[in-house]
Amino acid sequence: MNRDMGRIIGIYTFFIYILLTIAACSSTKTSTSTSGSSTGGSTAGSRGTASTGAGKKVVVTPSTPVVQANLAPGLEREILSLVNDYRKTKKLPPLQSNAAMEYQARRHSMDMGTHRIPFGHQGLSFRMKYIMEKVPGVTQVGENVAFGNLSARAVVSGWIKSAEHRKNMEGSFKYTGIGVTRNMQNQLYFTQLFAK
Repeated sequence: MNRDMGRIIGIYTFFIYILLTIAACSSTKTSTSTSGSSTGGSTAGSRGTASTGAGKKVVVTPSTPVVQANLAPGLEREILSLVNDYRKTKKLPPLQSNAAMEYQARRHSMDMGTHRIPFGHQGLSFRMKYIMEKVPGVTQVGENVAFGNLSARAVVSGWIKSAEHRKNMEGSFKYTGIGVTRNMQNQLYFTQLFAK
């Protein structure tokens, strides 16, 4: 009887240890600006400064635990509509949604939202190479990112107010892909890719 009791206590202690480990791993750091949101923009051309690394693969090891995130396709459609409305005011043609670019935008937002990579443009050279391979004739790629508990209108408005982001929105781009994810901490991550 004592032997069985010892096994039960041992198993119970093991499960407590696992639960405490999981609880410790679920605490993550978030960095926010004073407004509670942040944006970033970048553009790279095939002859620009971005490099694909000549076949080198970058392995990203999460510094914080990976959490779950879900796509937000409604916000993606709304952002595309708002960006094209803005382009119309500048007498620019609407951007055409592209499936390959949408895949990369969603993947980047998911990686940021799950803390696989920090917020920003890490891996842009890979996304650029992928898009150039999948979308014939593309020679230039731009990217806008944002995060925070923001509406689609707030994100687009923030990009318009930033010269770097606005440059992408007003660029002579033809294609776009938008990816939005919401993680378990209810944080939204936005990526819009541009290509011509």
